[in-house]
Amino acid sequence: MKTGIEQQAQTKIANDTILRTSNKKTETQAINLEDKMELERREAYIEPRTREILRELVQCEDQAEIIPKYSPNSGFLYQLPQRASDASQLNNNISTEFLGNLARLDILHKEFYDSVSVCPFCQSTIITIHNRCPRCKGHNIDKTSLTEHIPCGFIDQRNKYINNLCPKCGGLLIEGQYRNMGRWYVCRECGERFENPESDLVCRSCNKNFTIKEAQVLEIPKFSLNQLRKKEIRQNVASLENVRNLLIDLGFNVEMPGLVQGQKSGMKHHFSLIAKKQIQGQETNIALDHAISESEVSASPLILFIYKLSEVKVDIPIFVAMPALNDTAKKIAQGHEILLVEGLTEEKEAIEKIKKDIEFRIQMKKREAEVAQKKNAQKSESSLLGKLTGFRKK
Repeated sequence: MKTGIEQQAQTKIANDTILRTSNKKTETQAINLEDKMELERREAYIEPRTREILRELVQCEDQAEIIPKYSPNSGFLYQLPQRASDASQLNNNISTEFLGNLARLDILHKEFYDSVSVCPFCQSTIITIHNRCPRCKGHNIDKTSLTEHIPCGFIDQRNKYINNLCPKCGGLLIEGQYRNMGRWYVCRECGERFENPESDLVCRSCNKNFTIKEAQVLEIPKFSLNQLRKKEIRQNVASLENVRNLLIDLGFNVEMPGLVQGQKSGMKHHFSLIAKKQIQGQETNIALDHAISESEVSASPLILFIYKLSEVKVDIPIFVAMPALNDTAKKIAQGHEILLVEGLTEEKEAIEKIKKDIEFRIQMKKREAEVAQKKNAQKSESSLLGKLTGFRKK
């Protein structure tokens, strides 16, 4: 028989075990979620539209914000700060969903700008407000003012006093002998007079009617750069943009991001950049990936890059690591003949070095192609000579 103390001890051990298991599971889920978010953020940085937005925000200094502008035909629109004042830039609108996704990835900062009433059926902001008669519910309402002729006590709409004469007694309206009784509404359908009309809203997108109470409230946000990631954003935008421009100057056709189908698995692999160029009748392919870390980039993103290289034909593999690659990863890169670029590429000296490295690799490929052509030519000559010799012997 177990004593009460033993049972309590076993129960405590079991509970501690369950708690540790639960905590480990929670930590694992958090790590997996963080890794997934990091991967999504890396993919977002190489998306052309994202790069365009971030580049202009960085150039506009720290106070740059993407603030919505209202269009009577389209509702609230988002445009880049430098283009918002240009009415002709309608094709440069940025969707709320696109900006919201960048905020979810912690690239942009999202905050409250305004809130508006929207259609409860289609959520459109393009709505009109209509006065309604509280008696017959009609919209044929006239807004006017009432005037009282004090001597005779007559009260009617101001426009009924033609030539400033009282319709009841015919007396002239003299200062001090009449008074304005404020604004009033008159229904042209049923003649009802009232001080405060009811209101209807009409959605101009789906043409449905609803009351103000039935309308939904939509928050309109504004967006700006996440200052906590400003360095990371600048590294991503500036570094890849400089390499892209360099490759274009060298005559390559550049795709950012690059999507290539694996020859073995059939999977589609994403690269930060893919560049292609015809050299001596053969296509030369460049594949580039990049990774950023606070201190040193680990080997994990490089290993993933190497796996993708094993699936596709790449002549010049380039890996950009910011600020640097750790020693283990450097050895791996050297073993796979990967052109390694560390740090920012904004400086002229850095981009010149990359250019020389790429041109050196291209020259090596040319020499290899020339050697291969000579060997093929020699094989063809030997084969032809062997055939001629055999023919003569016969």
